[in-house]
Order: sequence, then C-alpha cells, then structure tokens
Amino acid sequence: MKPVIKNISGIESLCIENSDPSNAVVLFHGYGANMQDLYPLWELWDDGKTNWYFPNGILPLPMGYYEGRAWFSIDMEALDRAIRTGEFRNLANSIPPEFDLTLTQQENFLRELAQKHSKIIIGGFSQGAMCAFHLALKPDLPLAGLILLSGNLIAEERIPKVARGLPFYQSHGTKDPILPLKGAKLLEERLQSLNFQGHLNVFEGGHEIPAKTIQQVKEFLSEFR
Repeated sequence: MKPVIKNISGIESLCIENSDPSNAVVLFHGYGANMQDLYPLWELWDDGKTNWYFPNGILPLPMGYYEGRAWFSIDMEALDRAIRTGEFRNLANSIPPEFDLTLTQQENFLRELAQKHSKIIIGGFSQGAMCAFHLALKPDLPLAGLILLSGNLIAEERIPKVARGLPFYQSHGTKDPILPLKGAKLLEERLQSLNFQGHLNVFEGGHEIPAKTIQQVKEFLSEFR
C-alpha cells in the first residue's frame, strides 16, 4: 500500500488506508520530529486490515536540513539544566501554552476519523504520548486502546477524577535523559488510578523505541484484531 498525505480537520497526516475501514491506529510523533518519524513502524505492526495515521505536529520547528514539528513548546533551558545536573524535571504541574489548543485540534482529528473507523487505537512517542494520554481521558471519544512510548505525566490539573479506562501499553528506558523514568512511573500510577488496564514496561536504554518494545506493541495490537 502506498502512503497518501491528507488534511484531516486541519492537521496534515501521512496515511496508509485499505479497503477495510474498521480498525485504525493513530500515532503522534515527538518534539522535533514529523509525520515521517514513526511511519516505518506500520510495516512492522500491520496485519493487512489496519488503517494507519501519522499526523504532523501543529508547530513548525526549523531543524536545519529538514522541518521538524512539535505538539507543544518545551522549556529548553530547564531541559538542558536537568540533563546537566541530573535533577528530576517534574512536568506534572506544567501546562504548555499550546497544550489546550493542540488537544482540541487532535480531538477534532480523531472525531473525523471516527466517522469511518469503528475501532481507533491512539498513541505516540515522547510528547506525542503525553497528548495521547490526555485524549484518552475524554469520555466521548470512541477509542479502544492506548500506546505510550517514552512519555511522562504532564498537566495533572487537567486530569479528571474519573475516567472510563482503556487497555494501555507503556514503555520507558531506564537511562532516558530527556524524560526520566520517574516521570513515566508517575504516569503509570495515574493511569492505573483511573482504571486503565496495563503496566509500565521498562527497558535498558534511553529516549528510544528498542526492538523489545516494537515486539511488545505488536503483541498489544494483536489483542484488538
């Protein structure tokens, strides 16, 4: 299948679509990447019946030889200081200025997809995972599952006291210098307190998606087919 680029509710997306509209997977990339970043994963996870969507972040980021994208801005000075000192940069109380707008646009994106796909699994890497978590808290979005790769807990005051809960897969590296494992554990605690079903899968490594995680996500996705 050949990819096509579509504008879905104002968000550009790289799409792999087939004749069976039932199942769809949406993956949001991380800071500085773009819709091409996670795209190669679909061939590793595809069952021949799934539709795949890789949206482009709404914020353009000039990265020299290519255009990166982001879903929300990052305090680069705070990140650099945390990396240099090893201090824990707790994002739980952080609400980036673009966060609410981004979630609204992503929600509109998913609602448009829901008009033709009866089962939608969402996920992402890094800040894409953080967005996916908050989208999964919206009670009337027709979502089936959640994939969280190297994310942290963010914008805790936006989290409702009650949620429907979904099956989730979560992974994180023990030596992640960008988003520490401690933040991933806080995210796992919030997920489980809200009746999401799953647990944190820890791997030896940094801010990445290793082969072990790729295989585990494939197994997670097979449960929805």
